[in-house]
Amino acid sequence: PVRAVFFDLDDTLVSTSAHDRSAFRACVELTGLRRPGSDGEALVAAYKRQLSKAPWDPEDKVPISDWRAQLWVAALDEIGQAVASTSSRCASAAELGAELQHRFDEVRLGEFAWVEGVLELVKRLGAAGLRMCVITNGHSDVQHPKLKVLRASDLFEHIIVGGDEVRAGRLEKPDAGIFLKACELTGVAPIEAVHVGDSLSSDIAGAIAAGLRASIWVSLGSGLVSENGPRPDFTVTSITELPIVLVELGCLEGPSLS
Repeated sequence: PVRAVFFDLDDTLVSTSAHDRSAFRACVELTGLRRPGSDGEALVAAYKRQLSKAPWDPEDKVPISDWRAQLWVAALDEIGQAVASTSSRCASAAELGAELQHRFDEVRLGEFAWVEGVLELVKRLGAAGLRMCVITNGHSDVQHPKLKVLRASDLFEHIIVGGDEVRAGRLEKPDAGIFLKACELTGVAPIEAVHVGDSLSSDIAGAIAAGLRASIWVSLGSGLVSENGPRPDFTVTSITELPIVLVELGCLEGPSLS
């Protein structure tokens, strides 16, 4: 029988991508104020390219906010806006980079919230005796502020942050070890646990590698699963459809959440 449910955080329990879009829109607006006439959309696109190459200091020495402020500076340079005009309204690239990163964090964390229905879902699973654990990849100094603003520890007894694992010399998803750690924390065997998440390469591949009872993909309405990639046991379009799967697995009584 299934006795535990493991959850991914970003774009599973929280619509992180939507909050990112809001934060980037705020950065475009700020760019227009600080650099009149500059292309804020192009700046954000350049920043995303920089971020994809090196989202944080690989040696974990530079604080994450400072590192990402530097990425904004690199993005300004990429689009030819690194040098401020003589106008007193125009901040230097370093000043603007720091301000943009602060604005991004402020807006994203300011609206960061559980997907509608998550609180009720977790309460229902808990009432059914299911044990739960959140397994989230990402830098410790990025993920912990998210978890704090969500008050996630009030909702989930067990939370594993991939960045913490990396700092301790272990691996994050899709490594099987992080899922087996969740099994240890919740007191279940792998065959007694399911994992739900939006990433085929991290969540689904990892759940399969760890030998969990089932992998559940939150597709968010995206495309088909690759024939050569990891194949989930179940697919839902939103976390709130999870009870349908758990009813089918026999660990939750119907009806499912509407």
